[in-house]
Amino acid sequence: MIGKTFGFTNGIITILALITGLHATKVNKIGIIGAILALLITDPLSDAFSLYTSHKLIDKKKAFNVGLNAFLSQVFLQLLFLIIIIISPNVETALYICYIIGFILTILYDFYNNIKCKETIKKIFIIFTLVLLTYFIDIFVYKYFN
Repeated sequence: MIGKTFGFTNGIITILALITGLHATKVNKIGIIGAILALLITDPLSDAFSLYTSHKLIDKKKAFNVGLNAFLSQVFLQLLFLIIIIISPNVETALYICYIIGFILTILYDFYNNIKCKETIKKIFIIFTLVLLTYFIDIFVYKYFN
């Protein structure tokens, strides 16, 4: 469960923040698809390896499964968001769909895993805050360097 939860939460935050930041800096659909593909290759592998390495110190028998679960959950989420970007008519529509899907999946994941409603609300607030922070920082970067 540790690997899945880490992979799921990290996957949602990372992909929503990435797409938001790219949209804020006026990156086109092809650029966003390329960035997600790069993320899809590196992020799940590095996170899974890091979790595997750290859990190997605690419990060698469970370490592989923790890393594998983190990898699979992140790949699944990032592929889902990539498909949304590809099939959406434009980036803005895709972004809103990704937000809705991301928050719905977070609620469903927490419900499925019997996580308290209060914790789910905190998690959604944190995800929202991180995505919003990314947006404003990238708006500033776009205005400053453009």
